Amino acid sequence: MFFSMIIPLIVIPVKSNFPLNSSLDKLTIITGQILQGQTTIENSASVLSLQNILTTLFIIISCILLTRFTLNIFRLIVKIVKSHKVPYHKTSLVLIDEKTLPYSFFKYVFVNRSDFEEGKIEKELLMHEEVHCSQYHSIDIIVIELLNVFLWFNPATWLFKKAILLNHEYFADNEVIVGNDLIEYQQLLVNIILRNNANYLVNNFKFSSIKSRLKMMTKSNPLHNAFLRKISAISLFLIVAITMTFSQEIKKSDFDMNYKKAWWYPILKKHNMEPRAFNTFDPVFEMGTTNSINGRIVTLENAVFLINLDKSEYIIIKSPLAYHDLDKSTIKAEDGILEKYHSKSKDTHPFETYSFNSLSYQIKGGKFKADNVQVTTDIK
Repeated sequence: MFFSMIIPLIVIPVKSNFPLNSSLDKLTIITGQILQGQTTIENSASVLSLQNILTTLFIIISCILLTRFTLNIFRLIVKIVKSHKVPYHKTSLVLIDEKTLPYSFFKYVFVNRSDFEEGKIEKELLMHEEVHCSQYHSIDIIVIELLNVFLWFNPATWLFKKAILLNHEYFADNEVIVGNDLIEYQQLLVNIILRNNANYLVNNFKFSSIKSRLKMMTKSNPLHNAFLRKISAISLFLIVAITMTFSQEIKKSDFDMNYKKAWWYPILKKHNMEPRAFNTFDPVFEMGTTNSINGRIVTLENAVFLINLDKSEYIIIKSPLAYHDLDKSTIKAEDGILEKYHSKSKDTHPFETYSFNSLSYQIKGGKFKADNVQVTTDIK
């Protein structure tokens, strides 16, 4: 379960025989926001966007589930602290007043006080709960419940929960029937009336399918069958892993096909720049470690601007903090550099460099004003 969550986060570089463009060798897939033109920018600022609605829904449901989980833990702790406890083998019996079948939580087995004192609780049921305690099944339950709090939208987590709880019952049943009569134990399960309304975090018969458990008790499981199932599972995993690897390559290929014709694409390759959160406008490409838009003002940290002057020249502006006014078509930056390059030249050295403390650049017309400018000219 944990492996299935971690493996998608691992990217393994592979050499593909497919004719992919090598221009992405030093680039990574974009992890930030991609904005194309004014319409997208306006939509991205919408408070009632689908992303905001889904995020809000996720937070609300997760908070409800987390509150439910916390309250159930708290109720169990209160029962343990306030109730009378009786040592029983390697566990402690917690005597409670509610009418319930035995259920367990860590080393504690909760039983009805009057049933216990009158000897109405079958020893097989107590043995069953002891197995849950000794095998620390409560840890599994807490883990899967916490995962469900944050991954409630994924049906796989609910299927995992069902399988884990049923598997716990198989383990406990297996230990019980080793030292007891199988037929009598099966009859006990059939005759039990499921009347417990205890906390959902505990191990109890209400979680299990009696029919499945009865079948499992009499099921033969040859070792060669188990071995074949494991081989099949490993083979399936390898197929899925290879498929995921190829999907990584397909994503890179899609990125290549979508952007290789853009004017800024060869510039990134030429200067070995890695795209972060970026926006594209004509004739500006901008990116930064952070990229936010508020009131038609783009704010970029560790900003890089590529400005296409014409077919023969382009400008690169680098600044730790910069602002792009979309209405006024101006770029304001602090404490950075402005470099001019020849578009057709393969040389990565600028033919003009301007170091500034404060810059105001007018995109339309290519005019800029700067404070404390130091100019370096190296025409080649």
